[in-house]
Amino acid sequence: MYSPHSNLLWENEDLTIVTPVNPHIPYKDGLHLVVAPKIDLSSAWQDTDFSSYAFKVAAKACSIMRTADIAPWFNIQANGNWGLLPGKKPFFHIHIYGRNKTDTWGKPIVLPMAPNTYNNKPMPEADQTKLKNLFKTELTT
Repeated sequence: MYSPHSNLLWENEDLTIVTPVNPHIPYKDGLHLVVAPKIDLSSAWQDTDFSSYAFKVAAKACSIMRTADIAPWFNIQANGNWGLLPGKKPFFHIHIYGRNKTDTWGKPIVLPMAPNTYNNKPMPEADQTKLKNLFKTELTT
């Protein structure tokens, strides 16, 4: 599910890759991307074949970004916890956190405790354009 609070970087008939307008981590520490299905799935275990495919696309995206020296390391995480909050609906999606060698290097990512409890600037447009071009030419599924 492509969020209006995100910038689209890549899509095919099954998935989107976006970068949030308000990412979980500051850009100096790394990037934040979300891989989301275009079908309604509440969890990775609802359709294991599809979730395996989504993780494969996420891993390929990380490999492309690593080869392009965008980040030296990546964390990939399935999530949906905020979908369990009152009035929300769980949905399967994958977070990709590119990690930069800053003072947070080698430490766990400290995620926000709830939606809108963080205040990070979006990925710069030039870097979004670079990722769009890389994914367009190199991300095949």
